[in-house]
Amino acid sequence: MVRIIIENVNIPHGVTKLKGRIYRAEGEGRKPSAIICHGYPGDTKNMDLAEELALNGYNVLVFYYAGAWGSEGTYRFSNLTPSTKSALEWLLEKPYVDTSRVALISHSMGAVPLTNLMSVDGRVKTGVLMSPASDLTSWLGDYVIDTIFTVFKTMSEGKLATGDDEVYKQDIIESGKKLNPMDRVAGIKAPIMVIVGSSDAVTTPDTCRALYEKATEPKKWVLVEGADHSFTEHRLPLQKEVLGWLRKRL
Repeated sequence: MVRIIIENVNIPHGVTKLKGRIYRAEGEGRKPSAIICHGYPGDTKNMDLAEELALNGYNVLVFYYAGAWGSEGTYRFSNLTPSTKSALEWLLEKPYVDTSRVALISHSMGAVPLTNLMSVDGRVKTGVLMSPASDLTSWLGDYVIDTIFTVFKTMSEGKLATGDDEVYKQDIIESGKKLNPMDRVAGIKAPIMVIVGSSDAVTTPDTCRALYEKATEPKKWVLVEGADHSFTEHRLPLQKEVLGWLRKRL
């Protein structure tokens, strides 16, 4: 039986540190690895997925963006991709990582750093988008942004260090225009899988399908019948699909 080692880590990010946790399979040699990019604000940690992948021979890094969940700095949408790049650089330096076999896995808002980083960084060999936030421009109209911002602020209380409200709000607006997954996914040359629940009321199947349609081949679409945004009652099917994809593509 494979045993796993779990360690809390601090990841350099400029002059600050990001908090994270590495799950790795015990044993010698370099192994395929994955990084999980959490959603907003990060309530769904996906640590059960990290454990399952580690038990099957993968290293998995769960980390928190700048200003999120105790990581140093101020949380900004514009810093999601730089935070993820810092996590990637840290992981690639580890002696137990096969640097030619590294994946990104995202949940919800984690689609922003995944699509933005993978569209410019060929070191990531495959990606998995779980319930991806696909088109941020739908949030930016004058009639919705104030409501969305109020929801975001409520969700982030005690979890994200968002700083000045007006600066934070403006960053959301600008990031939605510049970093939209719908505009970046076609630039990804590596294989990707999009997996969503049929009962997801947050990132609905039709919006996720639109993102998938813009992606280039090879790609895979998975609809988990009855699953909600966090796959609350469908964790095992989620784990099975992600593991199967990594075995095939990583």
